[in-house]
Amino acid sequence: MRTPITLLAAGLAFTAFAQSPALVTLRDADDNVVNGTTVILYGNPSTLLIEEELTTELNGSVAKIINVRRHELNVVTGSRNYFCWGLCYLPRLAGSTPTWVSGDPLAMAPQQVLSNFKAYYRPEGTADYACFQYVWYDEANPNDSTWVNICFDTQTFTSVQEVAASASINAYPNPVVGGDVTFTYDAASVNGSVQLVLFNALGERSLVRSLSTSNGRAIVPTSGLTPGVWFAALEQNGRMIATQRLVVGR
Repeated sequence: MRTPITLLAAGLAFTAFAQSPALVTLRDADDNVVNGTTVILYGNPSTLLIEEELTTELNGSVAKIINVRRHELNVVTGSRNYFCWGLCYLPRLAGSTPTWVSGDPLAMAPQQVLSNFKAYYRPEGTADYACFQYVWYDEANPNDSTWVNICFDTQTFTSVQEVAASASINAYPNPVVGGDVTFTYDAASVNGSVQLVLFNALGERSLVRSLSTSNGRAIVPTSGLTPGVWFAALEQNGRMIATQRLVVGR
């Protein structure tokens, strides 16, 4: 049994980049656009395999070579995961491949829709929460990218109604060039303490900050952040409850 939930928290869909369309449009089986969101799938620890399938549509008017890389955002010891993009790969042990790049970039025509992406997770009997970030990018311009977090929850094997209430996080300015970045967040209806976590492009945790209030703002200096794409997340008990893309300029 599996129940997919998409957390469409306010501000997740690249509001700071409204002037240019996303590289690709990602849709789930219900035709929901999931760009820049966190999709959570629920299952029993004894489930052999949990999977999520997305379609990919290339936006714009220019053909491009599109590839996918997978970042492992948290490691569930003993579990296995794999994915399909062009090629389908064999399962790999959690933690063995923190960043996994598909070896089969695909040529896509404008508005072409592909139905060949799948993310797979094998809990191997472990009740936990595994989360992965998948990034679609232009081989000729890797900074032109679109992402989605796909998380697998075998710890909360309950009904959809028991999922934690939605939370949100936003960043401004975004992009940020020098100075500080301010994160505004709202987790008022989420029980328990919440952390702000910053991940670099390799999916590595570079900053973890406990938040003393359930909603408010946190100011982070960018002097210690290398230029490029970063991802901020609100985490509660090891679960991502909201995410935001951040671009740090030179």
